Amino acid sequence: MAGRERRQVKRTGNLFEAICSWENLELAARRARRGKRYRRYAEEFELRRETILGRLREELLEGRWRPSPPRTFTLFDPKERVICAPPYRDRIVHHALCNVIGPVLDRSMVAQSYSCRVGKGTGAARDECRRLARTRRYVLKLDVRKYFPSIDHERLKVKVRRLIKCAPTLTLIDLVIDAWDSGDEGRFWFPGDTLFTPCERRHGLPIGSLTSQLFANLYLSRIDHLVIEQLRPAGYVRYTDDLLLFSDSKAALHSARARLAEELRAERLLPHPSKCRVHACREGVPFLGFRFFPDGVRVLRQNRLRFERRMACLRRRMAADHREWTKVWPSMFGWFQFVREQPGGEGLVAAECRRQRF
Repeated sequence: MAGRERRQVKRTGNLFEAICSWENLELAARRARRGKRYRRYAEEFELRRETILGRLREELLEGRWRPSPPRTFTLFDPKERVICAPPYRDRIVHHALCNVIGPVLDRSMVAQSYSCRVGKGTGAARDECRRLARTRRYVLKLDVRKYFPSIDHERLKVKVRRLIKCAPTLTLIDLVIDAWDSGDEGRFWFPGDTLFTPCERRHGLPIGSLTSQLFANLYLSRIDHLVIEQLRPAGYVRYTDDLLLFSDSKAALHSARARLAEELRAERLLPHPSKCRVHACREGVPFLGFRFFPDGVRVLRQNRLRFERRMACLRRRMAADHREWTKVWPSMFGWFQFVREQPGGEGLVAAECRRQRF
């Protein structure tokens, strides 16, 4: 276990009043509405905003709030994922909770963790990967197998309790965590388990929930500290469950790979069987939609092909009904913004523009 977890950590208390304050609930409602202003459920909420927020605050203060069943649907692009969309009232509670506990949990995380953090994000993670790919010879790329479905509830609650000691806040967090179970997905056996252990332990965080990103970052925080404080690679980047360790020593990275596989099993996680390897940076480092080389950056081929298939489908629909053109431009604009994040994407932008005939 990393030294940071063995050391006594000062826990934070007295958070529940801040979570339930009217100002925080108003802020949570505004953040939940972002990008959804004209959705029917958002408009219906705005018509009775103060009444709903007042009742929600009473339920939280009296301990009567319970999560409602989410709406789930499956996406198959690029791979099959079950997406969970909590009801609008629950989203407000999630925002209110994250507004307060987010900074508390964030203080325990290393600077090299980039997912869904203020001042970090995909752009900063790609920039750091690009810099390290230029300056180091080898990289260990490690992905966690079925990360969100595999997160163990009991271990996650222990990690939260190392940082927070406010009893009502912990009760609310437990309700949010226990509202979802991945069932057979993400169910694996580990040394010391009996036949029924994986069935007895609740596991999984819903993809699509705001709190899931925060808890997913926290769950691997111990691994981050172990990498930084004990393994000490020349460079390290983590985005959710994508870990990159850079070094000029191939042997050191192979040793780190074996150690991390052992530590992941201690967290009841498994490394992805086909996405965990040590290779030279000159072969390209696939990360967050791009492949980073020492002398340049390319968009991953599967991302480019997926976009081209989607645009071809939209063009066919537009040929049958010209009103469909309104759906083409937003998709193109999103692609342009994506490829322009790194140098060298102008050719892909020009190629797609030539294909369009409005």
